[in-house]
Amino acid sequence: MNRPLIALACLIVAGGTAGGALIIASPGGEEEAGVEQLQTSTPLATALLTPGPGVTLWRWMSVTLLIPDGSGIGATPDVIYLDDQGTQSRPVIKVGKADPENPGTFSIVMIDAEDGTVYRREILDQHRTEMELVLATLAVSEFDPASAPWPYNGDPLANAQREVWFGISIIRPVPATGIIVESSIGSFVRSGVATPRECEVADQALSVWNGRSKAFVWVDASTGALCKDVSHVDPVDFAAFERFLSDAKRCGKDIEC
Repeated sequence: MNRPLIALACLIVAGGTAGGALIIASPGGEEEAGVEQLQTSTPLATALLTPGPGVTLWRWMSVTLLIPDGSGIGATPDVIYLDDQGTQSRPVIKVGKADPENPGTFSIVMIDAEDGTVYRREILDQHRTEMELVLATLAVSEFDPASAPWPYNGDPLANAQREVWFGISIIRPVPATGIIVESSIGSFVRSGVATPRECEVADQALSVWNGRSKAFVWVDASTGALCKDVSHVDPVDFAAFERFLSDAKRCGKDIEC
């Protein structure tokens, strides 16, 4: 039996750098309808796709999958609604691939980020081989902070590229950490590590989140102070989020961008 599903109209496939996300509207393709449980990895997929050079491990909450670099397949967190009233929702990881020759055409699969249930599966014939290979690597596993890379443990990679958002230079955590960095538009008042007078005004900030914890970092519009808000960070993530935010640097003051 199919559950009613209201999906967001846009698919956002996360790119590698700020401002590099690909936004694709008007979903198409033949829908393989229904709700299904996550299948375990096939021997073929695990033999061909293993974490390492050329293959990236992606995590969102409790779901992981392997995506070959350059495949055009992307993953991003999202939310689906299971009823017409929008009162029942679930966090999902959205996996998709666009057809470069037909920008309005793409494949999409939406998977519950906590238990691996597949809520939506629309795969075009021309994408089926690549998409099925990636989907065969899907697994559900609890996140282990003790073995996760920076900012949970260790140091940023020596060759990691810094990115600039709203005048702030950061190193984006690798996808295996499940930490997403996004732009956030809104007002942040009397928050942060500096005195309230220094961190009152902002209309642009970076949000850092992993489905359980969320933090913000911004440059105060009036004083130029580097501010942060960690009031919504779970204790299990606190040290990692603090480590990430402490590495954020202001362009023109702390670092040349």
